[in-house]
Amino acid sequence: MRVTPSFLALFLFSISSIISQQTEPYDWRDPLNSIDEIEGQGWSGIGYTRLPDKAEGVVRNPVWSLSRHAAGLAIRFTTDADSLQIEYEVDGNHAMNHMPATGVSGIDLYGKTDTDKWLWYRGKNTFGDKVQFHFKTEKSPPEGREYQLYLPLYNNCKNLKIGIPEGSKIKFLPQRKEKPIVVYGTSIAQGACASRPGMAWTNILGRKLDHPVVNLGFSGNGRLEPEVLDLVTEVDAAIYVLDCLPNLSPNEERTEEEIKRRLRNSILHIADIRPKARILLAQHAGYSDGEVDSSRKAVYESLNRWTSEVFVELQRNGARNLYLLSRSKINLSNDAFVDGTHPTDLGMEQYAKAYEKKLNEILQGIQTN
Repeated sequence: MRVTPSFLALFLFSISSIISQQTEPYDWRDPLNSIDEIEGQGWSGIGYTRLPDKAEGVVRNPVWSLSRHAAGLAIRFTTDADSLQIEYEVDGNHAMNHMPATGVSGIDLYGKTDTDKWLWYRGKNTFGDKVQFHFKTEKSPPEGREYQLYLPLYNNCKNLKIGIPEGSKIKFLPQRKEKPIVVYGTSIAQGACASRPGMAWTNILGRKLDHPVVNLGFSGNGRLEPEVLDLVTEVDAAIYVLDCLPNLSPNEERTEEEIKRRLRNSILHIADIRPKARILLAQHAGYSDGEVDSSRKAVYESLNRWTSEVFVELQRNGARNLYLLSRSKINLSNDAFVDGTHPTDLGMEQYAKAYEKKLNEILQGIQTN
């Protein structure tokens, strides 16, 4: 191959650009040195996790382990930097066979425009002993631009540092003051199988409503357990969402009577502890193969029928501030699933759209009461 002067010049320019990017001096910051609570947390001083230390040994071990995952957490900040370097460590596998590393262990950056619209930023990443992301951000106004950095959905996050070019400014923002929407759910609420954290339906919902959301989805373990509900109600929420039916499939122990008991007791427990809060009970969104697998269809149809019966029973008995989100309103399309159970990004968007409509109705009712 003959190397021409123009090719050589282009090659040397590319190499120098890469070296310049790697050697540009950055000022590294630890967000936890500036804020005690991360957006999406119900408790302060717990790092990048979702349940307080006192929950260990109280909730079952799988719930405790999953609570170490940073699903739904976001670091909010303003900066005038034109680039960001971010690095952190995780303990679990980077990816799963049905969910990519960018969703399981990655981070996701969104910036707010002058018209309050959230825009996604593409990041260059490497997944190794340290996970590293590099973002190029557009030139910000002098006062800086507001960003939110979503953390991994299915992994823990530790020793996170954010690097900004020397001479730039960054300010980490505290939690917003509004009472959050608290979601107690399953793997679908935790974020399976979004391709990146910003596409988990709870995170999409937070952007759509411009309202804080606390994600207490525990993969395979959203079972309406009293120990978890005690913790859920410690968070003073505007609305509590119970979306646990995918983890309550009937079996020898979970009979119709038992499942109805859990639903009824969970709603009454929240209403007793937080009498002014709204409670949204979600039906099972179904399986994409339900029309070709009658046993799978029978599971979600039974669960949804029992849920409707409990809902009607409680309303007749005077339950206030109780709402139902039906499967027909969630309305996931046949191609909105990865494996017949967990949503794709398309499914997550459909999920969030249904919740946005229902929760907007409830939030408006709270504001006018």
